[in-house]
Amino acid sequence: LAAMDRSTWIGERNYVMVSILWALGLRINELVTLKLGDFEPFHDPGHHIGLLRVHGKGNKDRALFVVDRLYRVLTAYLCHPQSPKEKKEPLFPTDKKRAVSKDRVQWAVRQAVDRAGIKVRVTPHILRHSFATQMYEQRIPVHDIRAMLGHRNLDETSIYVHISPTLQKQALNKITIHGR
Repeated sequence: LAAMDRSTWIGERNYVMVSILWALGLRINELVTLKLGDFEPFHDPGHHIGLLRVHGKGNKDRALFVVDRLYRVLTAYLCHPQSPKEKKEPLFPTDKKRAVSKDRVQWAVRQAVDRAGIKVRVTPHILRHSFATQMYEQRIPVHDIRAMLGHRNLDETSIYVHISPTLQKQALNKITIHGR
């Protein structure tokens, strides 16, 4: 994210899109179908907490909290004169006020990865996996991760959580077998 060019409105829009993919674990289709009205910036204004209503796969809706840096970045983006103003407008429009395409989102991720000099493959879907893994490493219960990802069951979620060798070693070190 730090390598992204934020000097233009398009650059800022792309930065916010990639930030949301990474920080909330959205599917690319969920991101491009967001409308301005799906974001409630004043859910808890005293604590700078917003709510993002996501229309997920299989017509399942979920609400995700937008907090801290993501809250500040998203609300600043929305204050820009080129950002959407009407609730029914796409949250991430093109210059023609249509929703940004999935290809444009993939391009924005690829450009950010290239600018950062990252050599491993990174896609919007891999950012979703990273979100799940980071939540798990932060000791968020897997049932909560399932709900945040919009999965029906834990089997789906278990595919997304990748346990690092360090975490595996920590778990193995906690196992004791008496008498051996």
